[in-house]
Amino acid sequence: MKKIICFIIFVFIIDVSFSQQKDTIRKIDTIFIKMASQNEDISKNYAEILEKTNSQLSLWSNPYGILIATLGVLFAIFAIIGVFIIYRQSKEYKDLIKKSLDDHKVALDKLISEKNSQLRNYEISLDKSITDYKQKLETVGEEQKQQIKSFISNLEEQKIFVDTQIHTYRHSGWEFKDINENFPITSNTSFFARILLNSINQAFVIYIQIKTNDGKQIWLGFSGNNGNTTVTTNEYTQKIDNESNEVVINENILSVFKKGYPTSQSIPVQVITVRLRASNVDPKEIIFFYKIN
Repeated sequence: MKKIICFIIFVFIIDVSFSQQKDTIRKIDTIFIKMASQNEDISKNYAEILEKTNSQLSLWSNPYGILIATLGVLFAIFAIIGVFIIYRQSKEYKDLIKKSLDDHKVALDKLISEKNSQLRNYEISLDKSITDYKQKLETVGEEQKQQIKSFISNLEEQKIFVDTQIHTYRHSGWEFKDINENFPITSNTSFFARILLNSINQAFVIYIQIKTNDGKQIWLGFSGNNGNTTVTTNEYTQKIDNESNEVVINENILSVFKKGYPTSQSIPVQVITVRLRASNVDPKEIIFFYKIN
């Protein structure tokens, strides 16, 4: 009896152990099946990648791919050639402009040199004429002396403007035109101006802006056909009565300043600007000549 019971227990134990082994085998088989499935997916994806890569690589070997590549290379070559041509043309254009400017400068310098030479010759001629007429004063009567003195005065006035330092500008309209200057003022500094009008009634103003020793900036003006003499805190403009189309101004700057500001303790020390104004009524250009000396 005991033997039978032991046999039954042995069989039961073997059966349970076999069942456990069977379950373990099933789990292992499941794991292997899943891994195999995953490996198949990976292989499939890898194959698809290789297939796409091969298809893309094959484009370069077909005529269409070769044509695209050739066009790309040609486009790059033509782009480089185009850039080079543009650079050469730009450089040639710059060289042409530079040459033109240099030629113009040479011609202008030559013209200025010729003009200065003519002015020097004219000045020498005026000096000779003035000397000759001064000598004649000693041998003529009183009536002729007055005529000769008047003529000498005109010659000396003309000589003032026969100078390479004369500035010439054309201007029209009341809108002002400023010319920067930097000229020191002494007791002998004078302002010379010659203004050519289109008609005797054409309005004009020419100013000089002076700087004083205490830092003030004051305008001294000469006005024709444009109202009366005016005085403000920073401007003194005196009226010019012209009897012809040509106006001549020859004034000592300190004297003009004292005339406009007789009680001022300031002293003019520098001319910093010359300002030109013409007529709004008559739009034609006025020619301004001036010199600070």
